[in-house]
Amino acid sequence: MADEMAQDASLITDFLTECDELLGQLDQDLIALEAAPQDADLVNRVFRAFHTVKGTSGFMGFKDVVSLTHQAEDLLNLMRKGERPVTRPAIDAFLSVLDQLRRMLNDIRLNTPKTYDISSLLGRLRILAAPPAPDRPMLGEILVVEGTISHSEQQEALQHSIATRQKFGQALIEKKLATPQQVDEALSKQAAANDVKEVARTIRVDVNKLDDLVNLTGELVLERNRIAQICRDFTSHRYAEEVFQEALNASSRRLSLITEQLQQASLKTRMLPIDVVFRRFPRMVRDLANKLGKEVALEIRGEDTELDKTIVEEIADPLVHLIRNSLDHGLEEPAARQAAGKPKQGMLRLEARQEGDYILIQVSDDGKGIDARRVAAKAIEKGVVTARAAADMTEREMLDMIFLPGFSTAEKTSDISGRGVGMDVVRTNLKKLNGSVELDSAVGRGATVTLKLPLTLAILPVLLVKASGETYALPLRCVSEIVRVAVSDVHRSDSGEILRVRNQILPLGRVQRIFHHAVSNGNEEGHLRIVVLSIAEKKLGLVVDEFLGQEETIVRPLSSQLGHLPGVAGGTITGEGNIRLILDPAGLAEMFTHQEV
Repeated sequence: MADEMAQDASLITDFLTECDELLGQLDQDLIALEAAPQDADLVNRVFRAFHTVKGTSGFMGFKDVVSLTHQAEDLLNLMRKGERPVTRPAIDAFLSVLDQLRRMLNDIRLNTPKTYDISSLLGRLRILAAPPAPDRPMLGEILVVEGTISHSEQQEALQHSIATRQKFGQALIEKKLATPQQVDEALSKQAAANDVKEVARTIRVDVNKLDDLVNLTGELVLERNRIAQICRDFTSHRYAEEVFQEALNASSRRLSLITEQLQQASLKTRMLPIDVVFRRFPRMVRDLANKLGKEVALEIRGEDTELDKTIVEEIADPLVHLIRNSLDHGLEEPAARQAAGKPKQGMLRLEARQEGDYILIQVSDDGKGIDARRVAAKAIEKGVVTARAAADMTEREMLDMIFLPGFSTAEKTSDISGRGVGMDVVRTNLKKLNGSVELDSAVGRGATVTLKLPLTLAILPVLLVKASGETYALPLRCVSEIVRVAVSDVHRSDSGEILRVRNQILPLGRVQRIFHHAVSNGNEEGHLRIVVLSIAEKKLGLVVDEFLGQEETIVRPLSSQLGHLPGVAGGTITGEGNIRLILDPAGLAEMFTHQEV
């Protein structure tokens, strides 16, 4: 029966979804358990999670998953009873079990079943579950459990070791009972883990949200029927024109209200707590800190903050780069921190919060910070800027060069960071999501990177403008203000047209130049209408002919046949069925700053 059920695609999908959630929670709970080994509630929670995975796996017929989780469950049961301590080797073993389970589940997801050699992992768990010995498990015992040598061969090698005064491992190799590789693997404290990047194809939706959708859909059907009845009555001359117009207006207002509510309700079904991303970082921070020989405490805040599923999936890689940089370059080693008068343990904080229509995610540390002058010196050395240009830069502008492609201030590269690709990837990924990134740092006190993201990418509030007879849309989140200035206030410089607004010099761009239309010299009163756009720390003044108001629209990507159009983010369909281009403020700023148009 289990084999038949395992073939049911919907059952497998539900099984994988549940297991993904349980393994994600186990990652966090195991790290927390390592810090609080006496926490009985945590031990029970970890035990229940493994027990649930074992039970559902057995029901589905996945025997290897059952074997592994059953052995982990046995060890946890002993810990619950107080018969075995919660030790670091035990946590290492449980984390290795999670890595192996993820590989197995991913193969199930891809429908590529394999034969797994889990004897080594099962052996580690059995040794940890065995009655406590005076010392840690011996090398011979581990190799016997793994099936590499027999008990008699273990005794033979032990006698040879005593007679020749060799280490036990050397005796095994000399007697050709085990290979050097087998001995090294047995001595290793951790099993190698290959992370499998998984893309969530399903999400769990609160039943109350689904109820709201169903109710609103019912309201929509009723209003459709009402409009159809109004049209039939008008066609059959039951309505006078004035009565018909009044009834149609009332129905239109009702339809608009229901549509708006339905839009909001449907968007909520795509919202996920950012915890689905945050939960992977305690494990990552722990492993990297151990590798770097640093003591780090990770503090996570705002993990229940919700944002769009698409953004949740895309934000993981930028956060990984930022955390790795903080651990490798930001936080000092314990001895260096103590010499600087800081606590031996460094603090890494990951925080998310909502501000209006945006989500702010901050990665901060209390490390050595980033010296803006050193960044500028490195940029001069690499030929990124001239010494004269660097001298006129603000500290924020100097720090901003960290995000340039290939730029790094690291003296040496490693497999963790320092290759000049991480921070560039962060900014590039944020631009794809219509977001921005800012870096603040104080030398000796630490650094904070702030990511600013829209709540959702599905619906985009825009400002409609007209230029050379065409209507364009500008994302409202980037519109800082709208101003009207005299043509005489515009000046020319070596870098193009500029304008002073509120004691700030802005580069000036004209929409007409992007599409090679005739450039307007202002209206009949000699004034220009300008939209001031804010793109991260940059600002741009965009000259247009007319402001048409605001609306909410859906962004549609342009056809691949059109290729990449600089300064254009996509298109949308108007109420009349026409195509309207949505301009990309970041692309416009890049074009006009470098005078590409």
